[in-house]
Amino acid sequence: MRITHVQSSFVAPLGGAESYVLALASEQARRGDEVEILTAWTDPDTVERARRAGVAVRVRATYRPYRPDQHGAGTAAKVAFHALDVLGTLGPATWMPEEARSDAVVHVHRFQGVGAQVLRARHGAVVHTAHDYCLVDTTSTSIRDGHEPARLGDVQRLRARAIWLAARRASILVFPSERALARHHALGMPAEGVEQRVVPHGWPAPAVSPARIENEGRTRPRFVFLGKLQATKGIDLLLRAWRQADIDAELVVAGDGPERPTIERAAATGRITYVGWVDAQQKADLIASATALVFPSLWPETFGLVIAESLLMRCPVIATPQAAGAFVRDGENGLVTTDATPESLARALRRLAHDATLREGLARGAAASAAALDFGRHVDRVQAVYADARGMFARAR
Repeated sequence: MRITHVQSSFVAPLGGAESYVLALASEQARRGDEVEILTAWTDPDTVERARRAGVAVRVRATYRPYRPDQHGAGTAAKVAFHALDVLGTLGPATWMPEEARSDAVVHVHRFQGVGAQVLRARHGAVVHTAHDYCLVDTTSTSIRDGHEPARLGDVQRLRARAIWLAARRASILVFPSERALARHHALGMPAEGVEQRVVPHGWPAPAVSPARIENEGRTRPRFVFLGKLQATKGIDLLLRAWRQADIDAELVVAGDGPERPTIERAAATGRITYVGWVDAQQKADLIASATALVFPSLWPETFGLVIAESLLMRCPVIATPQAAGAFVRDGENGLVTTDATPESLARALRRLAHDATLREGLARGAAASAAALDFGRHVDRVQAVYADARGMFARAR
């Protein structure tokens, strides 16, 4: 089978969706499929990394108002960026000119930046995985002023209707959780018109690190935050909660992003340790050394990749209700705060720091829940979706 993964930008350091695309494509290539990643932006190191996994990266340049690594672009550029995606729904899918093939599957992950017309390309069966909320909202998080609105404004609804004209032409839309699908419906995506399925994500188990052995004898708790340093990931919430918790423990923050100056100021006072951006092995080592991962995201995460990595390494997770999703179960494999407030997060931090028995029990629960994240099983489910999509495409020709 020929599989084309569409990811509008594929630039290091890879984010969650990009990392998922590479992991999925690599496993499919290992199984014998002909796999490529089609993108508008990439870099030589990422191309080489994919090549070593047997995955080709094909670049088709397209105009966009700002580079994918320039997230501080002005309002005019952002408006133009989203307008081009909407305008793209009206024209032919010229970005993908290949002839139709019954054995081909196009798996669209991120269309923003190349146009939503790729969702209705007719050169093969089209599957779209909604890694965030961009089908219905330009912000991708669906958060407005720190809250989850029950209804979006008129401009957002008009954009969503235009995007839907393309999305409904896909064979199957895939959502990583029931919560993500329900949120799309609540924000106006029709429940009918195209096949919609929930396929829970999985993730490859990280290599066991010697740091895990070192952690077995650790007496001083260590809490770790891993992720993009941006407001919606709860950076301010974490820092305020850490001050309130007032515990004899370490807080290590890894990542990069717009809130980096805030973290660096906190690190300068000695309250936390900031280690900057880390690669895959460094990330695994940090998780292995942690008493718990802290994931205080403020938006309804579709799939918390770092949560999956933590559970696969039997590391408990402290999460807000928005971040926990279906993976973090309070008192079983982690702690879920009652709400996204510093007081609630501080209580969870104190509770885990002071209770060694609880830490041991949650670590066992994390190990037990790892089976649900088995990546081989997940890829099998994705391949089954492809088979159904190919059947739909063949019948429609």
